[in-house]
Amino acid sequence: MEGVEGVERVEEARPQWLVVTSGEAVFGIPVTQVREVVRPGGVRPVPGTPPLQAGIVNVRGAIVTVLDLQALRTGERAVTPGSIVLLQYGARPIGLAVDRVLDVRTAAPEDPDGPAGATVLDAVALCARHLHSAEERTR
Repeated sequence: MEGVEGVERVEEARPQWLVVTSGEAVFGIPVTQVREVVRPGGVRPVPGTPPLQAGIVNVRGAIVTVLDLQALRTGERAVTPGSIVLLQYGARPIGLAVDRVLDVRTAAPEDPDGPAGATVLDAVALCARHLHSAEERTR
């Protein structure tokens, strides 16, 4: 409320997205799904897995499955991921290899449903559909 002494105007919290690229496409992942972003070094391929699985990575002692956003979108594995976005799925993280992390964008008042210039991506739902262990499917 403006004009009233001692009362500050409280602005509503607006949604935010981590904006990433995959090929030419730009996506906004809700920051509520993002645990952290890590460098892709140390990703180890797992023999016999489908192309959409980039491999596994050790993050502070936890082994994390890393899926390739490019392969999820097109069926073609990315040449080299630029970053891994760790998503929270139940009690454990899922890694999503992306080409680049651009920035974090806040919803504009005139467009609260998405980040400017990017397509909203429910990354957790996308990745969860492709996890193969029985344990992960039961969550």
